[in-house]
Amino acid sequence: MQFEMRAMNTDCLLILHGPEGDPASRESLVRAAAHVQDYERRFSRFRPDSELSRLNEWSQEQVPVETELAGLLARTVEYARISGGVFDPVVLDDLVALGYDRTFEEVRRQSQTKAAVRERRFRWRDISVDETRRWVVRPVGARIDLGGIAKGAAVDAAIAELSSYAGAMVDVGGDICVTGRPDDADAWVIAVEDGQSADGALGYIRLRDGAVATSSLRKRRWVHNGEAVHHIIDPRSGQPARSGVLQCSVIADTTEHAEVAAKVGFIGGPGALHERDEVGRALGVRGIAWLMLDGEYRTTSGWRKHELAG
Repeated sequence: MQFEMRAMNTDCLLILHGPEGDPASRESLVRAAAHVQDYERRFSRFRPDSELSRLNEWSQEQVPVETELAGLLARTVEYARISGGVFDPVVLDDLVALGYDRTFEEVRRQSQTKAAVRERRFRWRDISVDETRRWVVRPVGARIDLGGIAKGAAVDAAIAELSSYAGAMVDVGGDICVTGRPDDADAWVIAVEDGQSADGALGYIRLRDGAVATSSLRKRRWVHNGEAVHHIIDPRSGQPARSGVLQCSVIADTTEHAEVAAKVGFIGGPGALHERDEVGRALGVRGIAWLMLDGEYRTTSGWRKHELAG
């Protein structure tokens, strides 16, 4: 049984292996999909009425937020800390300066000519979160982009809704989380895109009860001041990352963790992240694969354990 929809500016697919034609299973799928839509409504920077937009535009340093946003922000700041700032949510102004100030469909229709930010004003250390009191304290003007991490959290919320079934998969634009097994195999088989074509695959991985996410240049590139740019910002420079990586895919325990780790792995490049290093362990990383701009494909030993032979 499956459910398809469009949310978070991408295609979404939810698959559930339960009793065929069971109304309760269908209702579970609908509830799982509603989690994804809810995260988009509440945490998208493109919706002026979202909780995130209200936080970014609040005119005082101390901002009251809802419980779930407080938790998401607290985890986000912790990811920035453990990655040494390679992952940093305070990059919205850098994205806007490069012309990514609207949905990507609108951005790619025209070349952008806004001046880029040369010196970053704010960083993750400027953000503090009190989960108990549900307060966020930050300098006025320090604007946050939750982007991929909110998408990963949405996938995790959706899969949690389906966890009591024998097998389920949630795929939101390539952020994939699975639980249990499909009806006809002992593990889910997931294609790894080749980074260039819409239907090409570098290979396949086998996965049970885990997640995979990819940070890639393939879908979000545009022209700014005559130069090709992309959406993955290196917080150390405030400019698009220049690591020689076309895409970085990460297998982890949760989709949220895989999203963060894929961003860190993309910005740092091969060798910057490993499943056995401090950051990898903190994020539950099981394996990493990099596809370089020159076509070289590099993987860690953990990734190779999940690869489908042949």
